[in-house]
Amino acid sequence: MTRWLVLLAAGVAFAYAADAGAQPRAQRAQQEEQTPPKAPALFDIPLQLYLAKGAPNACGEGCSEWIAVEGDFDPKAAGRVQAFLNRHGARKLPIFFLSPGGDTAAALAIGRMLRKRGVTAGVGATVPNGCTSINDRSEVCRAAKRSAQPVAAAWWPNATCHSACVYALIGAKARLVPPSARLGVHAAKVAVPRTVAQDRASLNEINAQIRRYVREMGIDDKLFETANKVPHQSIHHLTRDEIAAFGIDRREHAESTWFMQASGRGTYLAQWFVEARGPDRKDYRLSLVLFSCGPAGSVAVRYVRGLASDEVDRPLTATLSIGGKRTTLSLTGRGTHQNTVELGSLFSSGTGAVAFDEFALAAAADVITIVETDRFAETSNSRVIKLSTHGLAEGVKALRARCGPTVSN
Repeated sequence: MTRWLVLLAAGVAFAYAADAGAQPRAQRAQQEEQTPPKAPALFDIPLQLYLAKGAPNACGEGCSEWIAVEGDFDPKAAGRVQAFLNRHGARKLPIFFLSPGGDTAAALAIGRMLRKRGVTAGVGATVPNGCTSINDRSEVCRAAKRSAQPVAAAWWPNATCHSACVYALIGAKARLVPPSARLGVHAAKVAVPRTVAQDRASLNEINAQIRRYVREMGIDDKLFETANKVPHQSIHHLTRDEIAAFGIDRREHAESTWFMQASGRGTYLAQWFVEARGPDRKDYRLSLVLFSCGPAGSVAVRYVRGLASDEVDRPLTATLSIGGKRTTLSLTGRGTHQNTVELGSLFSSGTGAVAFDEFALAAAADVITIVETDRFAETSNSRVIKLSTHGLAEGVKALRARCGPTVSN
């Protein structure tokens, strides 16, 4: 339980669009868009790799073992990655990054290694048993990560891959970016400043190398162009439209595993998913299902739905089938910005409730089903969304403990 709670600080915070405060929503949204987030500080830990093993489907469908790669891309990182893959690469395990960035040259070299080996890579946080969080620096935790054998661990989809990490990621032959993960980009900088003329020449060469590499990996030039417009001290989180358009991850349906997520208004058991919808299925939209403690032994349900360009102002009825219990939610279709989910996108949401004991039955089911019906459509066609329950059983236990004695065992 401790690892569930401590790791929340590393998650992507979720906030309701109707946050309290006198400032008008439109003005707040405009300010948020005009003030890009700051680039994260480096972990001050050289890039490290270790083998990890979790429960069945811990890191996604059919994935229970993986290679964790975390820390800063330091100048010697490529050599360590090469040595690690020489020892363990034959197993073709997926690699999951958690990194604020670092040395660009090292990231490009690592990306080329991954492409040559045909590796699958993604974004995810690994917490070995015995570690309290991703930030645990204790000797027990460090010893677990030094093991030559796979360590028992939890895997979390609400992780970040920023700056140089993104360039290493796109080197992989297949790339898996969970809907709840963040890819952050910004312009490169000269690591060791010298004269103005020398710095300008060095930066031009770095940018030329990045552009050539992006093309070599079959990624759209717009990735580099987008990054180069963002000052190095800031960060731009790629939208799902950008992630798909640039060719990083074009899956038309992808889900996170269930995980505990913190926000300014509490803690939720959450699943994020992305779908290709809208005209020509070119709008990649994030949606979330959130469960939290409700009154009198119930679970509050919130469905936050990303709106495609042709869905604004179209009211929907969404029916969630949860452990044999159906809960009907009404969504107005009036779009609101929720920039902590995705900058610039519009979302609609609905709420409901279900008894905790009935909700707990969902952990034993294979899927949670959402049936969406357009209330004003000329035909009665419905969209059916089936979501996996990977990670839900452990999440139910954590939520039960958090909701307190009003929930039966």
